[in-house]
Amino acid sequence: MYYFKRYFLIIIITVLILLNLIPTPYFLVIPGQAINLSENITVENGEKDAKGQFLLTSTAIIKANLLLYIYGFLDPNIDLKNRDDEILLKMEQKDYINIMEKLMQESQMISKVVALRKAGYSPEISGGGILINGILDNSLAKNKLLPGDVIIKIDEQSVHTLEEFSEIIRSCNSSQMVRITFLRDNSTYSTSIPLIKLPSTNDKTERIGIGVYADTKDLQCRFPLKIEIYLGKIKGPSAGLMFALEVLNQLTENDLSSSLLIAGTGNLSIDGRITEVDGIKQKIISAKKHKADVFLVPQKNYLEALKFSHGIRIIPLDDFDDAIMKLIKL
Repeated sequence: MYYFKRYFLIIIITVLILLNLIPTPYFLVIPGQAINLSENITVENGEKDAKGQFLLTSTAIIKANLLLYIYGFLDPNIDLKNRDDEILLKMEQKDYINIMEKLMQESQMISKVVALRKAGYSPEISGGGILINGILDNSLAKNKLLPGDVIIKIDEQSVHTLEEFSEIIRSCNSSQMVRITFLRDNSTYSTSIPLIKLPSTNDKTERIGIGVYADTKDLQCRFPLKIEIYLGKIKGPSAGLMFALEVLNQLTENDLSSSLLIAGTGNLSIDGRITEVDGIKQKIISAKKHKADVFLVPQKNYLEALKFSHGIRIIPLDDFDDAIMKLIKL
């Protein structure tokens, strides 16, 4: 019996070692941190006198060997992602981290702009044109524009930022033809593209555009106040909403937190739109562990978030103004 137990233990240890050594193409998405932003954001002339807290929530991504894959498959709080299905996960770790770091820096910059404007300040923004990241399936810009192109003019008007681009488009009519001048491989080209109706987050406003995913190339900002954000190793763009809420809360007399623990997530655009994110389940789990009362989510993530809403109130948001109004009503 003694030898049987000994050999059985040796076999178990050997199997565990082998499972730990065998790689898989999968990554685990697990709940990350929930951080009190008042301890990590300091605004010049701001006050940290809120009775509640705004919590940043995050996920962590871990490369899975076979042992971790089995663990992730059995744990309902963990999602498995195949590296071959995720463009960013196919990258070298160094390149992935660099992209996530850049996205975090842009997210911080945009959140400062949005919050300062809402508080009555006028930060200066500039850029090098509109960088195309992707084309919508129904866009008539297909085969005319490509990811990596940089738009520098609409008709005869120069555009330096995505905000300028959006303002010009809003003055146009649906189905109107616009002349787009853009850079590709250091050469300048022009093409005519009809505007189309874009998917809207609500039924009240018709949105039109050329049907592309885009950002401001080389976005730069000058701020009237010094705002410092310290987050350590957390990276990515999905904390923009919560950054902006904390900055605004330190600059205004009214406490937007309403004495509650308010967690949330959401990419924030410079025009105030709140767009969908990944990792909703893990972020809500993290918020619950920290006893959050409320979880703020982009409208497009709302139905997914409701699946994990037991014990926490889920509030869907279209834009930053919508976030403020719903927080005031809490």
